[in-house]
Amino acid sequence: MINKVYIEYLLLKDDKKSFAEIISIIHPKLLSFATNILKDKSIAQDAVQESLINIIKGVAKLKDHKKFHAWIYQVTRNKCLDIIRKNSKYKKDCEIDAIAEPQSKATNHDEQHDMMRMINQLPPKQKNIIQLFYYDGFSVREIAEILTIPAGTIKSLLFDARNNLKQLFGE
Repeated sequence: MINKVYIEYLLLKDDKKSFAEIISIIHPKLLSFATNILKDKSIAQDAVQESLINIIKGVAKLKDHKKFHAWIYQVTRNKCLDIIRKNSKYKKDCEIDAIAEPQSKATNHDEQHDMMRMINQLPPKQKNIIQLFYYDGFSVREIAEILTIPAGTIKSLLFDARNNLKQLFGE
C-alpha cells in the first residue's frame, strides 16, 4: 500500500508529473470502490473518470492536503450515488454503502480466503468500516468524513463488526 504521506508529498510538489503519479496510484483503489458500489465495472469506470475530473478541478481548492484521501473517496462515493439515483435499474442491485472486497495481508492463502469470506458475510456498513479501517488505513475521523456519518457511529459499527467476526470465527 502506498503511504498517504507520499501522496501528500506529491501534492505539495504541485506539478503535472506528480499529479499524474497520484492519479495512477489512486485510480485502481477508486475503481475497486466504485465497482463494489455499482456492481458493474463499466459503469464504475465512468463514475471514476467523472470523479477524477472533479478531483483534478477541485484539488486546488483543497486547503488541507491531509484530507485528500477522505475527500477523493467522498467525491467518488457521491458520483456513484448520483448514478444510482439517476438510473432506477441500479437502485435494486446496488448497495450504496458497499465497498471493495478487502485484499487480506495474510500470507497463507487459506487464511486469506477465510478472512475474505468472513468479512463478506458482514452487513454492508460493517464491511465498509472494516475495509476502510484495516485495509485502507483510514482513521475513524476520516471514515466519518468519507461516509458522512458521525465518528461515534463509525466506532459503534467497528465494534459490532469485530464482534460479528469473532462469532464467525467461533471465538
